[in-house]
Amino acid sequence: MSKIVFKTEQQIKDIVKNAIKSAYDNGELCSDEAPDFIVEVPADRSHGDYATNAAMVSAKVFRLAPRKIAEIICANMNFSGTYITSAEIAGPGFINFRVSNRFYSDIIDNVISLGEDYGKSEYGEGKRVLVEYVSANPTGPMHIGNARGGAIGDCLASVMSAAGYYVEREFYVNDAGNQIEKFKTSLETRYLQLFDNSIEMPEDAYLGEDIVNHAKAFAEINGDKYVSADSEERRNALCEFALPKNIEGLVKDLRKYRIEYNTWFKESTLHNNGAVNDIIEKLKASGHTYEKDGALWFKTTDFGDEKDRVLI
Repeated sequence: MSKIVFKTEQQIKDIVKNAIKSAYDNGELCSDEAPDFIVEVPADRSHGDYATNAAMVSAKVFRLAPRKIAEIICANMNFSGTYITSAEIAGPGFINFRVSNRFYSDIIDNVISLGEDYGKSEYGEGKRVLVEYVSANPTGPMHIGNARGGAIGDCLASVMSAAGYYVEREFYVNDAGNQIEKFKTSLETRYLQLFDNSIEMPEDAYLGEDIVNHAKAFAEINGDKYVSADSEERRNALCEFALPKNIEGLVKDLRKYRIEYNTWFKESTLHNNGAVNDIIEKLKASGHTYEKDGALWFKTTDFGDEKDRVLI
């Protein structure tokens, strides 16, 4: 919100409060304080630039009809030193205000002087906010749904930054877990098929052309070196070759519509540094886990969840 707009709304509140105090001093009202009231822009600007319900909400306190209260308030108003030029009563007791030409000229001057910073505020008070968005699966290219998430997430981050928050943008790279194992299996099979076309793809493998291209590019560099290698060694080598290329592709695609991140956080770091195991051990020690059907469960129902969740 423009500081001039905020200042004007505050001026109206002060005008009304001072008018009520004057009316009380004159014996026209039985109290010098009104209940909380609002100042807003009317839906129909022909009625005025701003409006308040001060008289409407004060009927019980002042023991008078709202329109009578509005008449008394307006008769005691002083617009000196403000952007307000006039006030008039509408309907059962609403008070409408009109602003001076200086209000608009000052806003235009403010826009010109602040340039791109116009409209920014200190509402967020520098509070730290982490906005994590898109985080597309790195085992393949992005799709249009990811693009939508990028636009929404980046706009949200920009709005919060303009509102005074300290914003960090993060892409969470899911480079661990089942999808990576599936990625490795797909790459491994496509690589081996280059030397033996009788090998069939598993039913749950990734079947995209990008997997084929990765396998061919890997073979152009390494030949059949990994055909006779241990499966785990072969799978890891293929993944270490292809995954960075996929992530690089995500970076390039996002940059096409000006999305940049402060952090590309890899899920694998949580496993490599032992953080995942540490948390699981803490949950076990706290009594919030149990074993059932060969799995370790987290008792999330203790915290309002609809069902417990599998940890391992």
